[in-house]
Amino acid sequence: MAKITPKKLEEVLMRRLKLKDPRFEIEKLSSGRLSGSVVSDSFRAVSDLERQGRIWAALDKEFGEDSTKLVGTLLAYTDAEWDVSLIED
Repeated sequence: MAKITPKKLEEVLMRRLKLKDPRFEIEKLSSGRLSGSVVSDSFRAVSDLERQGRIWAALDKEFGEDSTKLVGTLLAYTDAEWDVSLIED
């Protein structure tokens, strides 16, 4: 099985998804899998289901059947979605 670092995951997603100005919040879980969030306006006007489909298609192309062993949950946001305050002012 391939080894993966947060930096490698970011590079794969940027290259395969052609993300514009992405931000990443990636962490390594105790299981060794990587999980987190991908923030880019490249996801604007793309449904949550399609975002997930694009992410996993990119990971499957890069890592094959190992992708689900290397990566856990990755959520995709636009900049506006990410910057929403969860606490009322």
